[in-house]
Amino acid sequence: MRPTMQIVATPDVPAPTWDELWQFSCRFYDAERAYVEARLKEHGELALYRDPGDGSLVGMAAIHVEPLEFRGRKLVVIFTSHAIVDERFRGHNLLQRAGARTYLRSCLRHPLRSKFWVFDTFSYRSYLLLTRNMHAFWPRRERATPEWEAAFMDHYGRLRYGEDWGEAGIVRRSPHKRLLPGTARVDADKLRNPDIAYYVEANPGHAEGDMLLCICPLNWANWWGILSRAAGRMWRRR
Repeated sequence: MRPTMQIVATPDVPAPTWDELWQFSCRFYDAERAYVEARLKEHGELALYRDPGDGSLVGMAAIHVEPLEFRGRKLVVIFTSHAIVDERFRGHNLLQRAGARTYLRSCLRHPLRSKFWVFDTFSYRSYLLLTRNMHAFWPRRERATPEWEAAFMDHYGRLRYGEDWGEAGIVRRSPHKRLLPGTARVDADKLRNPDIAYYVEANPGHAEGDMLLCICPLNWANWWGILSRAAGRMWRRR
């Protein structure tokens, strides 16, 4: 069964849920609780996914919506981070559902601004969301990132990460958070996939916690890709 989803304003998350978030996070990395909670509280909202049977937490994502300007363009950035989903519940379009809801709300508040999805990831799985669903995104193996997009990614990376922002679109790993062995493991069989091989080449420190920053314009072509792939997955599960 598909998990339920709730998007909660971060200040409204109750103490028992913070305990759940911490326990769930510990399945994927070894970290200091104060550090993890502080990073999550930098975001405006949390998407919480629960098992429809027992109500246990099976996924999470932090979401932050930022109106900003760059080179004279008025934009809205929908930034997501700390996206983790239990292996048993992958393939249910969980992150796409949260993204669609957030996008629609941003359209009501900022109808004339261009929207971009930006996220950081230490896992090839998140990167494959782009290659499998989107028509336009960066970075990608087939072509170099265009100048405007590359400049914007560097601008946004410096704003969000400060001194942790590195060269080539990489967010340097934190000493306060260490991935558990196997969390982002890529074996020889997976490297046969050219998109996974590209991700590993672009982010060679992923297994140690380095993150690749990715950008995707939320235009009609990309939404068509998301919706058509989601419909296909739902049809195959019938």
